Amino acid sequence: DELRDALWDLLGVKIPAVSVCPGHSNPWAAFTEAYFAATPVAVWKGARGLAGKSFLLAVLAWMEAVTLRASVTVLGGSGDQSERVHDYMRTFWMRSTAPTEALSSDPAKRRTSLVWGNRIEAQTASQRSVRGAHPQRLRLDEIDEMEFKILESALGQPMARDDVESQTVASSTHQYPDGTMTQMLRLAAERGWSVHEWCYRETLEPHGWLTHSEVTRKRATMTAESWRVE
Repeated sequence: DELRDALWDLLGVKIPAVSVCPGHSNPWAAFTEAYFAATPVAVWKGARGLAGKSFLLAVLAWMEAVTLRASVTVLGGSGDQSERVHDYMRTFWMRSTAPTEALSSDPAKRRTSLVWGNRIEAQTASQRSVRGAHPQRLRLDEIDEMEFKILESALGQPMARDDVESQTVASSTHQYPDGTMTQMLRLAAERGWSVHEWCYRETLEPHGWLTHSEVTRKRATMTAESWRVE
């Protein structure tokens, strides 16, 4: 309840908490599990754009840095993907309710430092960038566009520190039958990691942020096969 209130007070964000489709989770269940590190690794599976995964990862990383004082690494399947999550967080600092006094560096930069000594860093998907840093939290976006070897290296990053438990989220659309997401889902089954899957019905108004008109427009501009995959 305190986390829900803080999200609203600081960012004006309400995360959908309704599961609609049989067997589906919902964004709030996935968010709270990751924030409180209830499981060491969680996999989020959802459609690109319609599931709101990148936005949700940005909210999660920002809240962890501000309220838990955790160091967080954001790693996308491409530099553009990392930048997209980082751009969301940059806009959060521009809100009138954001605690800008907590900043000790320019939030427009890929590495944002806070006054408590923690930082948020947006990394590119390369072996060089994923080695070395040891934040408490690792947020991976669109892993199906990432080489599995890079993901393997990145999984070694998180380490508990300053009473903040380590935790990793691997988020993606599942596009390739033999890609990185498939391998990650296989690992999750073997090791007992949690998997949260949701679709546009879980993010659709009135309980979510997605409008009916946006779903209609999206469906009208995609092929039947692209819509099925997403």
